[in-house]
Amino acid sequence: MWYSLAEHFPSPCYIIDTDKLSENFITIKKEADKAGLSLLLAMKGFPLAKAFSFISPYIDGVSASGLFEAKLGSKLGKEVHIHTPAYKKEDAEEIADLCSHIVFNTPRQLELFSHTATSKNEFALRLNPEVSIVKEAVYNPCVPYSRFGLTKEMLLTVNGGFFEKNSGFHIHALCGSSSKDFNTLISRTIEQFADWLPYVSWINLGGGQALTEDDFDFADFAENLNILHSKYHLKTYIEPCEYLVMNAGFLVTTVLDVVHNEKDIAILDASLSCHALDVLKNYYQLPVVYPQAGKAYSSLLAGNSCLSGDIFGEYSFSAPLKPGDKIIFGDMGSYSFAQMNYFNGINFPAIYFYSKKNCLQKIKSFDYKNYEAIYD
Repeated sequence: MWYSLAEHFPSPCYIIDTDKLSENFITIKKEADKAGLSLLLAMKGFPLAKAFSFISPYIDGVSASGLFEAKLGSKLGKEVHIHTPAYKKEDAEEIADLCSHIVFNTPRQLELFSHTATSKNEFALRLNPEVSIVKEAVYNPCVPYSRFGLTKEMLLTVNGGFFEKNSGFHIHALCGSSSKDFNTLISRTIEQFADWLPYVSWINLGGGQALTEDDFDFADFAENLNILHSKYHLKTYIEPCEYLVMNAGFLVTTVLDVVHNEKDIAILDASLSCHALDVLKNYYQLPVVYPQAGKAYSSLLAGNSCLSGDIFGEYSFSAPLKPGDKIIFGDMGSYSFAQMNYFNGINFPAIYFYSKKNCLQKIKSFDYKNYEAIYD
């Protein structure tokens, strides 16, 4: 395994294992094709255009949550879907030029594009199926008073003329959800919106499906998915991200010092706040893939920022940690690039690709000029 080369890696840096990345996409593409699902990459979690060459054969396009993501995603050269709670009027012309599919959170938003739309644009409306599958309210688009999409009751008030310009629907209500939860979402969508489904030709069922988990079974939702296909003749998209890049991303760090305060605390040249913000917000612990775990020596791994809670967690190793040791965290493919920041002026990690054929390839590195360009 490439971990054995860790001592030669720059630090901190993100590593994308392109062999594993391609393997994920091949596996999921095979299952999606059998189910009749079209795949879009959600740019919000993996905005790394340098990786498009590895994933382009397996996806139909990208899903963007704003103009910048749409511009970057257009480099793939395939469909560009965009959705956001509200668009800026001054962005409408550029969005219409870049995007094949434009989703509106309310019918009123269509007015922004009335003079800029082109023949290539397909319009859609976001719907709220009012099914709270996601337990954490902060990640649940269907919480009470949600700003995301129209409920059935709200849809009843939409002027019928809107559907003459509208060819699709978009729904997003999952987050790390099982195949059974996905089935619930599809069932609820059919139940709530059956009267409107004949008016459109496609539907995007969003992301959040735990596609690479061992217990995710495409058979769990096959019957309801078939209703969308055979009864309503809908092209059906999903827009995953996290589970497309699962186990393909890593964060390489170095121990700078070891403090002992009742426990050993290894201070790393990285920071949750800067390099793994999703972990800090969601209170979970990253796996350490190097060095190998052991039971003899326990240590807290801590970031190098001033934030007291900048703690990666407590881990056990076969030998005590010392300055200069490399620590590699797994599960760092999604959201890491999108959410890294310059908190405390701590530098961004460099970004490298790794494959057995090409070994390490530097994609990008950062220095003070990048930091200055943002704040000066």
